[in-house]
Formats: sequence, C-alpha cells, structure tokens
Amino acid sequence: MENKTASAISAHNLSKKFRPSLPPAVDQLDIEVAPGESVAFLGPNGAGKSTTIKMLCGILVPDRGEAKILGEPAGSKKANLALGLVFGARSQLYFHMTVEQCLVLQAETYYVSGAEQRSRIQKLTEIFGAEHLVKKRVRELSLGERMRCEIVASLVHKPKVILLDEPTIGLDITAKLRLRENLKEWQKNEKTTMLLTSHDLSDVEALCDRCILVNKGVKAYDGKLESVRGDLSGVRRIRLLLNESVPDTSAHLSGLTELPAENPLEKCFEFRLEVTPLPKVMEFLSLNYGSLLQDIQIAGVRLEEVIQKHYGN
Repeated sequence: MENKTASAISAHNLSKKFRPSLPPAVDQLDIEVAPGESVAFLGPNGAGKSTTIKMLCGILVPDRGEAKILGEPAGSKKANLALGLVFGARSQLYFHMTVEQCLVLQAETYYVSGAEQRSRIQKLTEIFGAEHLVKKRVRELSLGERMRCEIVASLVHKPKVILLDEPTIGLDITAKLRLRENLKEWQKNEKTTMLLTSHDLSDVEALCDRCILVNKGVKAYDGKLESVRGDLSGVRRIRLLLNESVPDTSAHLSGLTELPAENPLEKCFEFRLEVTPLPKVMEFLSLNYGSLLQDIQIAGVRLEEVIQKHYGN
C-alpha cells in the first residue's frame, strides 16, 4: 500500500492558553500545508499568529493537539533541520561579525560544510543581491541589506519549509519590492514550502496563492487568496482624472455609483461586473466625460478591505 505524502506543515486541534482567566490564544486550530505551497497566515494583532508560529517551531508546547513539520513533531531534531525561520523583528545574525562569518556559522550548525557550503552561500547571495555585503559587519548594514542577509542565513541549510514572520517590516518600498522579487525567484527554483505572516498585504498578493485567516485563535477562512474576496470579487472601481472640474450631472447609469473624490478634478465610481458590464460603463463615461479626460484607472477592491470585512464579521 502506498504511503500518503506527509504535509509539509500540519497542526491538528492545536490549542494554547497562557492564563486560566484569559481566553485561549489558539483554540483547536487545524492547518495543512502541502509541500511546495506558499501560504499566507493572516490575522489582526492578538489573533494567535505568533503563538501558532512558535508552536510550529517548537518554541512553545501546545496544551492540546500537535504540530508537525514534514511529519516530524515540531521541535524535534529532524523537524528543526528541515525548518528555516525569518523574523523581521528578531535577528539571527551576530552584530559584530561579518555577514560571511554568520553564514558560515549558520551552515556549520546545520552540518553544511566544504564545497557544498561555499556553493550554497554563493548561490543565495547572488539570488538575494548580497554578494557585495558578505565582507561587511552586520552592524554596518542598512535594514534592507540586513533582511536580505537574514533570509540567506535562513536558507543556507536548504530547508524544506520556511516560516516568514513580517519579513519586510520597516523596509522602504524599493527594498520591499526587491525582497519580494528575490523570494519569488528563490521559491520558483527550490519549491520550498513557505508560510508567511505579514501586515503588508502587498507582500501576500505578491508571494502567496492561498491564505489562512485566524481571529481570536480560531480559523476563519482557509482557501485560495482570490476566493477570499467572495462577493466583493466582482466589484470594480473607476477613477477619472479630468482637465477641469465639472458640476454634478443629472445623467446616471443604473448600477454605477459615484463615490466621494479627493479633489475637484477627480470622478470616482463603483459598480459590479455582473450587474453592469464594463463596456456599458465605459460608454457612459466616454459620453459624459470623454472630452475632459486626462487619465483613467480601473481596479478591484483592495485585499485590505476584504480582510477587514472578514475580521468585522
């Protein structure tokens, strides 16, 4: 009989309570992440994300249930050897050592030595644009440079699973974009399982296809990232930038709702594709504003709004 392939990350009935007088931080949580998946683990502050991550790492022991990495109990030697960790608010690099010394130490800790070690460090520093940083001391790095090196250090032992906790926290937009691109390239090449927590939902949209929402320690949603939008998936918003301000017009189109605009040269509208087709909307806007039009933007509902709706419910 063929054995079923073990989940890369699994948690069953996972529960943790810190004080008898408080509600559980994590309450009977079930998670299954298949090998090679990239999954976002999302929730508001206090939802139980960090507690769950710590139980998956073996830092915390659950009150009930179990957590496993590649079928091995969380915190066991085999699970730890298969696991890479990146914490945006906590460094694993030593402040007074060079980046190269830190990477070598990390590799040796996980029994990666010799030619394999040199090849691995060279490959990862190239992918994450850190070749010119290896001779610098960690204290000399900018935050963006340090985060690239943190990720290299987490991947140097070729983990099968990586947990990323706010990896872009504090980074400027340029550093965030570069880090996301690097992570996407690495994940494409190595097919490593990734579980990401982030309050920056642009990280989530760039890196993940599936998301798990938790709130008050309980799972609220588990499915495709696109499907989390639910009944908001068909909503579209249009922003017009005009040459001059125009008075309110009596003309209207059924299903097209005008929204408040930030300045007099803008007109903003919202509609549902299933109610009012886009060609019909564009025909109406062209007829009423075409001669004044400078620019037009069409977008769906932002993921931030979708997540807020789930939390509110």
